[in-house]
Amino acid sequence: MSHQADSLAERTYALVVGVESYDALGRDWRLPGAAHDAHSFARWLTGCGHVPPANVRLLLSPLPGTALPDTDGLPDARPATEANIKHALLTDLASRDGDVLWIYWAGHGFVNSIGDPLLPYADASGSSISNLNLGSALRHWRSDSVSRRRFRRQIALVDACRVDERQAARLRFEDTRFREGLRVGGREQYVLYAARPGEVARNQPGQQSGLFTQTLLKRLEGLSVQRSIERLTEIAQGLQCDFETMRGNGLARQTPTFEIHRGWKDSAVFVEPASEEAEDGAPRLDQPAWDGLAALAREHPLPACAHDAYRWAFDVCRCAAPLSDAVPEGGLTEIVRDLDDHQGRPGLPLALPFVRYLAAHAPDREWGARLDTWVEQTRTRIGALPVPPAPEPPQEPGALHVQLGKAPLEPGGYLIRLWRYRGRFTSEWESGTALALPLARDEVGRRIADLVERYIDEDPDGTAPDIERVEFHIPRELLDEEFENWAVPAGAEDGTEPMGVLFEVVVRCPDERRGVARQKWRAKWRALERQGRGGWEAPRVDASQPVWVVSESEAPGNLSALLQAKDLPVCVLAGVEHARLGDVLKAVLSSGVPIAVWRRGEPPDGGPEDLATALAPSSKPIDLRTLPGTVRRLRIAAEQPLVLLWDDPNRRPESGRLTS
Repeated sequence: MSHQADSLAERTYALVVGVESYDALGRDWRLPGAAHDAHSFARWLTGCGHVPPANVRLLLSPLPGTALPDTDGLPDARPATEANIKHALLTDLASRDGDVLWIYWAGHGFVNSIGDPLLPYADASGSSISNLNLGSALRHWRSDSVSRRRFRRQIALVDACRVDERQAARLRFEDTRFREGLRVGGREQYVLYAARPGEVARNQPGQQSGLFTQTLLKRLEGLSVQRSIERLTEIAQGLQCDFETMRGNGLARQTPTFEIHRGWKDSAVFVEPASEEAEDGAPRLDQPAWDGLAALAREHPLPACAHDAYRWAFDVCRCAAPLSDAVPEGGLTEIVRDLDDHQGRPGLPLALPFVRYLAAHAPDREWGARLDTWVEQTRTRIGALPVPPAPEPPQEPGALHVQLGKAPLEPGGYLIRLWRYRGRFTSEWESGTALALPLARDEVGRRIADLVERYIDEDPDGTAPDIERVEFHIPRELLDEEFENWAVPAGAEDGTEPMGVLFEVVVRCPDERRGVARQKWRAKWRALERQGRGGWEAPRVDASQPVWVVSESEAPGNLSALLQAKDLPVCVLAGVEHARLGDVLKAVLSSGVPIAVWRRGEPPDGGPEDLATALAPSSKPIDLRTLPGTVRRLRIAAEQPLVLLWDDPNRRPESGRLTS
C-alpha cells in the first residue's frame, strides 16, 4: 500500500452506528442484524482500510443476549443512544483534525416532508421518537459549523428504510435541526442510501445482515480507503446493477440511490439505476380518472379485500410496500391518492393494479365491472402499461355456526340451532326443545359429524370447500365451557376426536354487542380488515398497535373506556388470572373489540407476553386474519389450551329468537 494511502487512512475518522434494539418502542421494532452490519463495516475500515481503531466511534445497541463476532482490534462500542451519538458526531469528531469522515448507519429509517432521513436512536420513546435528522446533520457538516480546514471529504452510507413519516401517522417524530451555517466551498459530500424514498430496505434476520450492507461489503472487499474513495461512483453504480439483477430474480425490491452534493469534482448530481427503464417514472392519474373514481366511491363502500389489493399492487409493480402493513386511512379515493404519490413501476402506476384487484373481488359484480372499465379507460388515456389480471378470489372454507341460546322458561336449558355457511347461510338443524348443557354437548357433536358426512356424500368430486371451522354463538356465561374439547364421532364406531383437533373452533358473543358497542364492533372489524399483520403493546389512550396485551399490572379500571377510545386495538391478549378474566372479557365485549385470546386455567409463570410469543414466534407481527388456524395448530401440538373469541359482524345468521 502506498504511503499516500496510509497517510489518508490515518487522517480518516468514522461514526459507525448499528441499532437492533429499541427497548422503549416495543418488540416489533427489533431489527436483528443491524449491529452485526455496523460491526462488519467497522471491521472493513480498520482492516482493508487501515483506519486506526482509535479514529472510529462505534455505537451499537444489539438485541439482548446477542453475541457479536470477534471484536479484537476494534474500538470499544458504546450504546447507540441520543446523547452518545450527538456527542460523537457534533462534538468529538468535529474537533478532530481529519481529512475524511465516514458515517455508517444501520437501523430503522424514515423521511420527513422535505426528504430528510430520520434515524431513530436506540433510546427513542413512543411518546416522541428522538432521531438523528441526517439531512440537517449533513448540511451542518457541509457548512462552516465545522472548521473549514477539516474533513474535505465526507461519505454517508445509510442501510435503513426511507418510509415517509406520513405513512406512519401514529408515530410522533421529534423535529430535530442542527446549526446549518454558510456552505464551505470545495467540501465534498457523498451519500449512498439503501433504498429510494418511500421504499423499505430488506433485512435478513437469518443471516444477521441487511441486504444492502451485505452487497456493499462485497464491493468494498480488498479496497483501501484511498481506492474506495476514488471509485465511489463506480461502486455505487455496480451496487445498483447488483440490485437490478436481484429484483429480476425476485430477491430484492429496493433500489439503492446515491447523491453527490456540490463540491465533489465540482458537480451536483442524482443518479438512478443504470437502466433505461428506470429513467421513466410511472404516469400520474389525470383529472378524468379522479372524477370517475370519485363517482365510483360514492356508489359502494370500500370492500374488505382492500388490504390484499393494496399489498398486491406493490407486488405487481415490484415496489417495496410501506413499513406499516395497514392500508392508509380513508376510503377509495384517499387510498388511491396515497398510491398515486408513490413511484410505481415505470409505465404502471400503483393505483391501477389496486383498483383491478378490487374489481375482481368486489361482492357487487356490477360495481366490479365498472371498476374494471375505469382501469382500462384510465390506462389507455394516460399511456400506462397493461395491467395483469388479479388473482382469483380464494374460495372461503365452509363453516358451521352453532347457536346456544338460553331457554327463557327453563333455567339451565339451551336452545340450539346449526347453520352452514358457504357463501350464504343455510339452516341445517334446530333442537326444538331446550337441552341441558351435557346433553347439548353430545347432541352437537353427533349433528356435526352427520352433517360433515352428508356434505361429503353430496360432493363426491370435492369441489365445495370443506368444513374447517365451527363458530359457537353463546351467551357470556358460557365462555368458560371448553367447546374445543367437545367430542365429535370420528373413525371407528366408538371413536371420537376433540372438536378443536378436527376444526378451527372459535366462540362468539354477538348478543352482547348492544347499543354503542355494536357500532364500535363494526368499526373495529373494519380496522382489522385494514391491518393484516400487527404488533402489540400494553393498554394506553393513544393506541397505535392493533393488539393489546393485558396483564395483571396492565388491566386498569377504565379498560373499557381505553379500548373504545379509538378503532385500535382490534384484539386483546388477556394474560390475567382467572379471577380477573371475567372483568377483562366484559370490557372487551362492551367496547366492541372483536377478537380476544386467553388460556384455560391460570396463566403460566412466563407472563402475559408469552401469548404474543406463542402466536407470533421470533417477535414477528401477529397475522390477525389467520388466528383461527394458528390457535388450532397450537391446540393440536398440546402446547397451548387457548380460547379464541372471533366475532365477525359480517358473518352472522339472521335467526330471530329461538323458542321452546
